[in-house]
Amino acid sequence: MKRVRLQSVSLLLVLMPVAISVAVAQPKGAAVSGIVRDAQGIPQMGALVQALLPDATPAGMAVTDLKGHYVIRNLTPGKYQVRASAALFLPSMRGDLRLRAGAQAIVNLTLTTLFEESRWLPAERRQPDEPADEWTWSLRTAANRPILRLAGDQDVVLISPGPEAPRRVSHTRVEVATGDGFGGGGVKNTVTYGTAGSDGHGTLVRAGSSAVSGPYAMGAATEGSVVYQQPAGMFGYTRTRVSFQDHPEMMGQGGASGYQAYTVDSAEVMNFGDMLSLEVGSSLRAVRMGAASVEARPFVKLAMHPSDMLVLSYRMARSRETQSADDIDAADAPLPVAVLQGDRMLQERGTHQQFAATLRNSKGSIRTAYYRDSIDRPMVAGIGPVTGSQLAHGTMLADATTGTARMMGDAYTSVGWSVSAGEQIGQKLWTTLELNTGDALSVVNAPQTPSQTTTRFRAGRTKSAAVGIRALMPTSGTQLRASYRWQDEKTVTPVNLFSTMSRQPYLSLSVRQPLRVRRFRLENMEAFLDVTNLLEQGYQPYLSSDGRTLYLAQSPRMLQAGLAFTF
Repeated sequence: MKRVRLQSVSLLLVLMPVAISVAVAQPKGAAVSGIVRDAQGIPQMGALVQALLPDATPAGMAVTDLKGHYVIRNLTPGKYQVRASAALFLPSMRGDLRLRAGAQAIVNLTLTTLFEESRWLPAERRQPDEPADEWTWSLRTAANRPILRLAGDQDVVLISPGPEAPRRVSHTRVEVATGDGFGGGGVKNTVTYGTAGSDGHGTLVRAGSSAVSGPYAMGAATEGSVVYQQPAGMFGYTRTRVSFQDHPEMMGQGGASGYQAYTVDSAEVMNFGDMLSLEVGSSLRAVRMGAASVEARPFVKLAMHPSDMLVLSYRMARSRETQSADDIDAADAPLPVAVLQGDRMLQERGTHQQFAATLRNSKGSIRTAYYRDSIDRPMVAGIGPVTGSQLAHGTMLADATTGTARMMGDAYTSVGWSVSAGEQIGQKLWTTLELNTGDALSVVNAPQTPSQTTTRFRAGRTKSAAVGIRALMPTSGTQLRASYRWQDEKTVTPVNLFSTMSRQPYLSLSVRQPLRVRRFRLENMEAFLDVTNLLEQGYQPYLSSDGRTLYLAQSPRMLQAGLAFTF
């Protein structure tokens, strides 16, 4: 018996090094976990989450539980893409995920519909306080194919990847709004239709008109636009927006009225592996008021990803309104501004160059940027009773219905730094902070007597600071965005003119409130309110050639409110 025990112990001692070497040689499996939510922040049960290899081959999958949580284990080290799909939602994908042996990555994904992502109203560029898991448009690659469909009593059924037609979603939105902003006075009625497929194709069509009553009624302003997106191979997509705007209420030099603007915005996004991405595009803008002007505004954006947390980028843009593909995601195209001077239409013109480094994680990011701007024809905002004598010398475009105007300032250059940080606090609150240094225009010799006919500007060194929040109230469904950007009130142009937050000076807010009137079966109605410069800060008076006092500002107070119905 002792001999048998001794032989067993000897055998264990012989096999133990072999077992240890096998255990050491066996690579540790990696894992991916996280939470899948909708755009309202609500966890989604039953969503399918897949870990895909670079060639789109599935390497693992999981289904979210009651709290939207998922875990995919036993993944071999390497590069992956994580994709979430659910019935009635567009697929959401997070790429460039690099897993090491034994690592566990946390990837939270947001499922959205076309309506939620396109941000039809209001038309605004992507803000720095957007949550890290949201995309401006979910249709990123041709690999986005339908995986789930709804059948029977809310059962989730897996669709095999075969020759079935891509799933498409569509929405129709009807808006009734009133406002007093530049080019947006009176009562405005708009209809927007959007359709998108999981194969990467999407279309937005928008048409609207506004009517103004009173002494300045000059006919209805009309607008129309079409946005089209399609995949560009397996590594990118193209997006194009064509728009037309007719504003009979606009007035220019010599009392000329009637302002038309045509724009063609296009962009192509290309991804070269996991390390490099490139965006190129342009904005072709044609304006007419007596004379006509056609100019192109190109842009380019190059981003390198040395690691999962670091992004190095370079950006060049010639237009504040269109700096990237994300600026073409809305069907509500911004109005290009130009002034009539003699027999020429002069559009705002400038060049923005920026080098930036961004550190990011699952909760937020911090970015440091160096920029250089060369502004040839800056457009300065103003408000006041504009008359024909004030327009006699040109360099001004006035909205007769709202008493707002845009006038051309002196050329200047600005070199400075920008530091911004954003963080998600909990699941329902996002915050951002931005600091800028650079140059801005201020009025230095406003006319003191009617004999003086010109207003001169001077560029000076200054600073600005901005803070913003975005919150979602789950009980009521209220969406709130508020920001305050401080800057010397004597300046009439923002510091860092091409910054996203430069369009919202001082106190500005946006509120979205879903309304459910069950008695009339109105389940998809929304009330909205958008206010810019609520406290009317930063107005600088100057005397016009006819003795009237007008006010220049970084941005006059603008108000828009109304109701929207989605079908």
